[in-house]
Amino acid sequence: MSTPHTTAATIAEIIASVPNFVVSQMARAYELVNTPDQQQAIFDAMPDFGVTPAQALTLYMTMQTALSSIGLAGNLSAADLTIFQPQPDGSILYVAPPEPLAIDPEP
Repeated sequence: MSTPHTTAATIAEIIASVPNFVVSQMARAYELVNTPDQQQAIFDAMPDFGVTPAQALTLYMTMQTALSSIGLAGNLSAADLTIFQPQPDGSILYVAPPEPLAIDPEP
């Protein structure tokens, strides 16, 4: 039989682990959606699995903002809406970022 103190300690341990778990899952999703040359295809396939790309992006943005506001986002990148552009139909248009300009070395 557990005492209230050991139960409270267990609850505290669970609660402390939740942000780390959420951040690790979000970081993995961010990494996957940024698979080179597959970003648009990944977004286009999401509805086949019951989630619209806009829902996924909204959830990611909401969680990243919330975790950042309490200092627990770590290195979790914010979504860039110039690259991931929500559309009225719930889809996301992926717009590749511009290539950096080459700088010619001075003679």
